[in-house]
Amino acid sequence: MEGASPIWQQLLFIIFGAPIMALLIRVLSRGWAYIVQGGNVSERTRKRQKLEFWIFLCFLYVMVFGIFVYAHLRR
Repeated sequence: MEGASPIWQQLLFIIFGAPIMALLIRVLSRGWAYIVQGGNVSERTRKRQKLEFWIFLCFLYVMVFGIFVYAHLRR
């Protein structure tokens, strides 16, 4: 595929991109909870956000890997 990144760069993006994006979402959601709950994030919210982080991370890995496979099968 002309203009595409080398395989090693694509794999680095898959390995490091998904956790960085998931961590960014977690930080933003924690900040929003801090604002909404008046500066004290409840334990229930912390547990829910932790679960949501792992779900979102798994979703991102599946999505990015799917895109990677699809792009290489379309060659």
